[in-house]
Amino acid sequence: MAIQTTVKRSFIFWNVLYIVLCGGLGIWGAYDYWVTIPAKNAAVQRYGELSGERAVLGVRGEFHVLLNKQQNQAITDEERKKLETLMKGFQQAGMTQAPPPLTQEERDRYQEIERILKDDFENKTPESPASYDGFVNFWVYFVGCLILSTPFFVYRLWSRQGKTWRLDDDGTLSTPEGTFQADRITDIDMSSWMKKSIARVEVEGMGDPLVLDDYEYQDIYLIVGAIAHRLYPTEWTEDAKPVTGEAGEASEAGEE
Repeated sequence: MAIQTTVKRSFIFWNVLYIVLCGGLGIWGAYDYWVTIPAKNAAVQRYGELSGERAVLGVRGEFHVLLNKQQNQAITDEERKKLETLMKGFQQAGMTQAPPPLTQEERDRYQEIERILKDDFENKTPESPASYDGFVNFWVYFVGCLILSTPFFVYRLWSRQGKTWRLDDDGTLSTPEGTFQADRITDIDMSSWMKKSIARVEVEGMGDPLVLDDYEYQDIYLIVGAIAHRLYPTEWTEDAKPVTGEAGEASEAGEE
């Protein structure tokens, strides 16, 4: 009875899963790289600019409040020390005269900044992205997962679409690479079979062996077993299992 195999459902399932995972991670990395990280950096920069502007307006406003108290002789010792500290700060900054008092427009601007920092930032400094975030999101997720890995798994599915292996009763092997009569099959390499479920069939006239992978194709082990048993009956069973125990010993004794 002829043996025919098709691509395993598990092979299709896992490759589809890898496509979804890699594609999802790649899209997420791209969004983080081009949207999230720039938005975080912009927020940090905006918060810093607004905080600096608020500080300048606040110092000017506080300075003139204290100055008015001093002129009206209503200033406390603590407030006088603070006023002196502010004046020294202006001098160290190279200012030859005290800054002007706040205009009504500047007072409104100060209140507006207070509202923005409260509503948009909850008066908390936004967290900057880690220095490696851009590298990881671009090279690992976008390039590694989306650009490289996703097409690889798509190709694995596409390249095996509709491909089958068939071994007829007369030993003729039909493969995606062509059909070969039994007498053209000269050898089978089973060195990786027990560890990786991969066998390599040598065909007369072909430079590279045919690779039979039990992970990819359903019941490919039956074809591997049939060929291995025909070529090495004392070493392999028709189920592609090593001949062991009394049966193997009896076969070896019979050959002797």
